[in-house]
Amino acid sequence: MNKLKRTIVFNLLYIIVAVALILGAWGVISAAVNSQFVAPSLGATFAAFGDVFKNENFWYGLIGTLTRSVVGFAASVALFFVTFFLATAFDGFKRVIEPIIGAARSLPAVAVTLILMLAVGGNITPVVLGVLVIYPIMYSSAVARTATLPQELKEICLLCGGGRFTIFKSVYLPCLAGGLPESLATTFSYNIKAVIGAEILAQTANSLGMLMKLSQVYLQPAMLVAFVIIAVVISVVLEAIIRVALRVALRRFVD
Repeated sequence: MNKLKRTIVFNLLYIIVAVALILGAWGVISAAVNSQFVAPSLGATFAAFGDVFKNENFWYGLIGTLTRSVVGFAASVALFFVTFFLATAFDGFKRVIEPIIGAARSLPAVAVTLILMLAVGGNITPVVLGVLVIYPIMYSSAVARTATLPQELKEICLLCGGGRFTIFKSVYLPCLAGGLPESLATTFSYNIKAVIGAEILAQTANSLGMLMKLSQVYLQPAMLVAFVIIAVVISVVLEAIIRVALRVALRRFVD
């Protein structure tokens, strides 16, 4: 068995063990509580999956949530690259943007969601909140990763006739490349959580958040847990896909 196959086998074993531990803990808690409204049993939750996938509203909700997550993520990535380039190119812009980033990191998500509901409505609120949550994380991670860049590299670029964009492309981007797959994949998961949380508060139509809210209102805890599990699985799968895709795309910069 070569190294790649051995790594895949061991990773699968770790995942199986982790899932088994979670299911075992869940079973113990459910038996100890002995209440389907507080901690639904494994059997009741798995039975709820059948109802979930048969429900036409689930697929509309899934598509709606994923669309908002992707739109917010794409906007955050674009905003990050533009502002980070400007911060590396112009010291004045950097001094202005960093307090704004610090303030954005400290915003209370629930309060901001309520304000956004009044300003932009329930459909756009999850997208905007997702951007407000993950954009500061992207920017702060990039600043931390490039903080130790030698000043000499930038001076060499200047001596060779390179401008601000050349310095960004030749010095900053290669430094970021090694951490971008992990950073962007992780922030996408954060984005999905923020979007679903905002959907619940904003009662956004055609969303997983709204379906979770309705499950809670109509006292369907097994259905609620099923929706949560689906959201977690989707986040983990998409995070893994983004991580692998970016590692392949950025491999030449890392090497």
